[in-house]
Amino acid sequence: MSKEKVRHQQPLLFIAQPKLDLPNAEMQQAYRTAKGKKKEVKTEEEKPEAAAPKEEQAQSTEKKVAPTNKKVNFKDLPTAGKVEYFLNLPAQIPRMKCELVTAEGSLIGTISGKEGDLIQFKSIRRPFRRELKLEDIRDIKLLGF
Repeated sequence: MSKEKVRHQQPLLFIAQPKLDLPNAEMQQAYRTAKGKKKEVKTEEEKPEAAAPKEEQAQSTEKKVAPTNKKVNFKDLPTAGKVEYFLNLPAQIPRMKCELVTAEGSLIGTISGKEGDLIQFKSIRRPFRRELKLEDIRDIKLLGF
């Protein structure tokens, strides 16, 4: 830069800034976290006595077993489970395309319903509506929307 382009003047407009103290921020002092599942403590009244029959003891052990809610992969589901998965999707999710593999070949489309052992299938090729028996389906592959 040349010396002519550099200004040595003060700015033409000054804005007076007041001297303010820093703001006092209110911070969170305490918090709570969710603890793990509570363990049930057995009392002496709940314990089966030694004189109790074996049938009562077997029933009490069966009641303690809680159902597991493990998520199962789509690939690991049986064919009937895969069909139920497609039929029980929420209304907010559009119908997903799948590929049905049968002895005759494979079909691409959506599963639209089930009546007993028959599955209603909407294909992307003619004939558009088909009914297949559950036993005839070898595999169902998930293709997406």
